[in-house]
Amino acid sequence: MSLPLTGSARQAEQDFVWFLYGSSLDRESFLAWAREHGYLLPPFEKAFPSRLDDYRLGFDVASRYWNGAVGSLLPAPGSRVEGLALPMPGAARGLADHKEGAVSGLFRACEVLVSPLAGGPKVAAVAYVASPDRRCPEAEAPSAAWLEAVLRGARAAGLTSGWIAELERLRR
Repeated sequence: MSLPLTGSARQAEQDFVWFLYGSSLDRESFLAWAREHGYLLPPFEKAFPSRLDDYRLGFDVASRYWNGAVGSLLPAPGSRVEGLALPMPGAARGLADHKEGAVSGLFRACEVLVSPLAGGPKVAAVAYVASPDRRCPEAEAPSAAWLEAVLRGARAAGLTSGWIAELERLRR
């Protein structure tokens, strides 16, 4: 994984691609959060299914909101995580940081390269990973509510049947 991004004004002005792999995939959950926090739903029309190679989901981040562990990215050669690559205007960086918990320090933004599932060159993106000092000592089973949101979002996003089956195997 590369170095974490800082929140500098220069970066905030640059357009970016946000790699959504967790509960942000589910537009219903995202919309409820956006309304609660005074944001508009991002423009998902330009989002495309993508894959982050050599990472896996890990469940060592406790969430009161989701009533259990939520996923983060962990390096894992040969593994992959599917999600949506969502092009965003630079002015929306604050929304992404807030939604993904970077504002509170729970998660941090990292630069990654994702591969569009439809083929084509890799795309630079921003993914959010748990801050090392906020991880639980041991992995847990994922929150049932979080997992259901991710599954809804993965299906709606057109992620592969193999990825959806992998997520379904995580059910308690």
